[in-house]
Amino acid sequence: MAFVYCSNCEWDQDDFYSENGYNPASYLQQWMKTLCSEDVDKVFPGDSDWLEKNGAITNREVIALLFEQYAKKIRDMKWITFEQMMKENPDRKCPKCGQALEID
Repeated sequence: MAFVYCSNCEWDQDDFYSENGYNPASYLQQWMKTLCSEDVDKVFPGDSDWLEKNGAITNREVIALLFEQYAKKIRDMKWITFEQMMKENPDRKCPKCGQALEID
């Protein structure tokens, strides 16, 4: 997993995905038990960042927001895997400004 970004123009994308590692589908699957439970409409007890940003929202709304965020990340991905990036962009140039990409 690696985060790809350009320190020149601030272009970035989500971490590279792998079938058996990090990917939105696997992450969102972890929420299925809550989504299919009687607790779906209870207030999300979670972390202060969520509460500060979104207020007191239900588990259902948290799950919906996560699906929306990952949909945007998937749509915005230039390269899904590291291998794909290296094949299409072996010089690791930013697709927006052409400067060198950083990989964390």
